[in-house]
Amino acid sequence: INAEYGEPKSSNEMIDAEPSTTGKWDVKNFSPVKKRILFMTMCTYHILSFVFFNLPYSYLPSYNEDRGISTYWTGLILGAASVGLAISCVFIAPVVVNKFSTRVLLSGCAVGQGCSIFLFAALHAVKDVTTYETLSLVFRFCSGIFGGILNVTVFAAYVAIYPEHVATVTAIGESVLNGAVAFGPFLGSVLYSASGFVAASVVPGSLIFISTLPAFFLPNLNSKKRRSDEGKLNYRNLLDPWVIFPLWHLASSQILISYHMPLLEPYVHQTFNASVVWAGTALLISTGVICLSSPLLGLLIDKYGPTRMMMASCVMLPLVYAFIGPNPLLTFVKPSRVQIIVSLAFLGLAVPMACISAMPVTFKIYAARNNGDLPILVINSLVSLYCASYPVGIFIGTAASGFIEPYASFSWSTGTLGMIYLAQSLGCGLYCWRVERNIKEIENKQRDGDIVMENPTAKI
Repeated sequence: INAEYGEPKSSNEMIDAEPSTTGKWDVKNFSPVKKRILFMTMCTYHILSFVFFNLPYSYLPSYNEDRGISTYWTGLILGAASVGLAISCVFIAPVVVNKFSTRVLLSGCAVGQGCSIFLFAALHAVKDVTTYETLSLVFRFCSGIFGGILNVTVFAAYVAIYPEHVATVTAIGESVLNGAVAFGPFLGSVLYSASGFVAASVVPGSLIFISTLPAFFLPNLNSKKRRSDEGKLNYRNLLDPWVIFPLWHLASSQILISYHMPLLEPYVHQTFNASVVWAGTALLISTGVICLSSPLLGLLIDKYGPTRMMMASCVMLPLVYAFIGPNPLLTFVKPSRVQIIVSLAFLGLAVPMACISAMPVTFKIYAARNNGDLPILVINSLVSLYCASYPVGIFIGTAASGFIEPYASFSWSTGTLGMIYLAQSLGCGLYCWRVERNIKEIENKQRDGDIVMENPTAKI
């Protein structure tokens, strides 16, 4: 959110925090060390929330099997948290993030998630199967609701702390998030093996409760005074198709990376007689590449501009996905274990190109189409939509794989999806070219003092 992004006002006027009751907390006056401490504190909340959010994925199938719970219900219970996360990001977080301060949201979400986890642990004492299944769904869903609000709050805080490095802090946040998601099931299996179901829930629940205390001493990055001074949110401008298209591009990249996940293990077992562990390792390589490459991509985006990286993702994503199966039309590529691992590794590089560039492009477009205005209410709402794009894309991808799998082989289904995505990439490429050209024209007019058109939304 700086001059490079078509934003003529000082970023300090828009995103800097108001002083809080704990002292002269004003981010623009923070030393680099204080900013890093605050940023790492936010990362810690991110890690705690999503490590514990994913703990049950490793041990719940085994525990439920011992209790006589069907795999169908186990899937519903695990998936309820993701549904809650998506609903929270889409419908709840955009409202509450613009109504409450950062410290209230962080402490409230920590308490809410902690209570959900403790109540989930208490289900060990419930003997009735129907009651256990119903309450498990409710508590996991509530955990997802609080996790979604915390996710949006933390990403908004990242941007508030370093408004001049939106892509870099977003990339670091994504690395932290993906690392937490990958580490959660491992930690869950360790706790469950060591002490059983109750300990696997009580320990993380206690840690989340303890994390509530530091939240009250954090600077208020989203104070009521700043929100009220900016007036009401204009949803027509916020939901402008030009503004939210990058978020659809992000969601579509999640469709690609989530589509093959449920299908990979049966495919490699049937084709190469590979074990479940091998399939899990291959998917973990993709996640590892995402975690390692994201910060570097964020630095490149901040240096060279987000639209260029978004355009690069338009080329990389369909190209790489053609080799996942591989596409049967690529007769020169033979299926092998090495081919799958290399393809997944490159997919782990291509996906964050689309994801990390989405937020700065969205900020850039909104500012350019609204006379350079990018108030905190808009930033919080766009961050909410950004966070919602992930579960929406993942839901579409996994649902599509379950529907298509009986009718097409792994190679043909992934290959066809890659070819369909090629049309999306062509449209995205044209979008990036048009945006880059027109925003440069607007920036030149702003620098020369020629004030913009009567209707700034008509230009791009």
